Amino acid sequence: MKYVQRAIILLCWLAGWIITSHGQEPGENNDYQYALIEAVKQKNLGNIPEAVKLYRLVIQAKPDCDAAYYELGTIYFITGQMDLAEEYLARAYEMIPDNQWYTLGYLNVLVAREDYRAAAKILKRRTRTDPGEAEWEYQLASVRHGQGKNKKAINILEKIEKERGFSEKVTLLKASIYESQEDYGLARVEVEKVMNLFPEAVQFRVLAAELSMKGGDEKSAAQYYHEILEMDSTNIFALTNLTDYYRKKGDYKSSFSYLARSFRNDLIDVKRKMAILSYYLSEDAFVTGYPEELASLLKVLLEIYPDEPDIKLMAAEFFMKTTAYEEAYFQLKNYLEKEGGSYPIYLQAIILANAAALNEEIIEMTGKALKMYPDSADIRFFRGIGMYEEKQYEQLVENFAQVSKENYSQRDYSIQANMLIAEALYRLGEYNSSDSIFEQMIAEDPENYMILNNYSYYLAERGEKLGNARLWSEKVIRNHPDNFTYLDTYAWILYKMEQYEDAETYIMEALRKGGSNDPEVNEHAGDIQYALKSYEMAVSYYRKAIILGGEKSKLEEKIYRIRNHGAE
Repeated sequence: MKYVQRAIILLCWLAGWIITSHGQEPGENNDYQYALIEAVKQKNLGNIPEAVKLYRLVIQAKPDCDAAYYELGTIYFITGQMDLAEEYLARAYEMIPDNQWYTLGYLNVLVAREDYRAAAKILKRRTRTDPGEAEWEYQLASVRHGQGKNKKAINILEKIEKERGFSEKVTLLKASIYESQEDYGLARVEVEKVMNLFPEAVQFRVLAAELSMKGGDEKSAAQYYHEILEMDSTNIFALTNLTDYYRKKGDYKSSFSYLARSFRNDLIDVKRKMAILSYYLSEDAFVTGYPEELASLLKVLLEIYPDEPDIKLMAAEFFMKTTAYEEAYFQLKNYLEKEGGSYPIYLQAIILANAAALNEEIIEMTGKALKMYPDSADIRFFRGIGMYEEKQYEQLVENFAQVSKENYSQRDYSIQANMLIAEALYRLGEYNSSDSIFEQMIAEDPENYMILNNYSYYLAERGEKLGNARLWSEKVIRNHPDNFTYLDTYAWILYKMEQYEDAETYIMEALRKGGSNDPEVNEHAGDIQYALKSYEMAVSYYRKAIILGGEKSKLEEKIYRIRNHGAE
């Protein structure tokens, strides 16, 4: 608790009065008087070395100039030169012991040096010679406290209260003494006296709350802090202590709420805020348990410190952990735009854009990255994904033209890159080139079921090599009997081979295994039912395909054909 200053306050601003009263007398040498006035001027201007020089000249010219000793002593006291401070302030006091300012100055240095015995001796004398001045009794109580004679100090303070009534500083000194004795209950009683007298003064509630915390009464402390926030919603002491209070109780939602409010206060350094947040972000239990609260903390820092790059990196990492990939990507993008970055940061941003399916962003970011890292096969791989999703098939083929499979950091990237090229060539109608790549991939990796499935499906679409397509597709569903996409491919191959009843068996299985919400599977089911002459069933599947987002015009044409031409 820091509300009582044990050292006696030095009233340096009264120097002008002292000089006027004790420095200039009729008939004296005007040179030293001028030097004394000039010394005060230099001191007030902050030119301490020159002031010291002038005061010494004054003392040399007039050794009994008490004001010069006093002023010089105060300068030495303020600058921490305690030996010299004591020497000069003692001299001023000895010259005029009844001067209260000289007395206070000398007491100041004695208390600072913990020479309580000498200070008590002076104060006892002043209480006798100046009994009407309660200040000396108050200072004596403070010195007794410094001596560890707390009972005597309390007796003096109670005597002052009895004779003169309530005094804020007397009450607060009593509270300080009780606190030093770890009697936090009595200390709090004293503070509450002041608090009740000045209900609008926030600082006294802060003191009462601190004493409650020290005394183990955390509930009362929290109540004080809530009252403080009603008076001052930005009070940093209340916010930080309530943050700790609720954290200790395990109420992290409330704790994070107050922490977010405290983060808006400039009294806490940004590095400190980042260190606090970093602690929580490093613990998976907090990230998974309180993602919304931590996101709020991050957004406060991002709002207040938009130019702090490390906060963006922290935010990107957090949003990655919480699978908010789009948010994580844009934090990294913002970081790269303002700070630039290394290859790993660019690659991480690209991977995040891919995870968030931000295809245009993938193309934009990979374009920037390739200007700095033109030989990166991994960057070209992700660029190819973006181009494929944006149907930029010719650019995709060109993107991979100079890339060797040995340059990818992962074998899977090489396989997927070849597959993207094959898919793009297929959509460009270059079937021979596409088929060649697919068949080479199957020869190199005959257990890659995605390649087997996709190539089989494309052959079925074209009605070519259906025997091979069926063998490959059978292998796929044998190993993945619950994958509706693979089941749909096999059903479609059977349909193309005009084996409609077998096709119906597998398309129904595809619908049961999750394909009922896929527009293409429903369209295929409709086509198979149409081939089986189950026209109403076919129409129901076509309508469902429309609802699920299938190609409306094509599906409506199929329905129109059934309604108007039947089995034709």
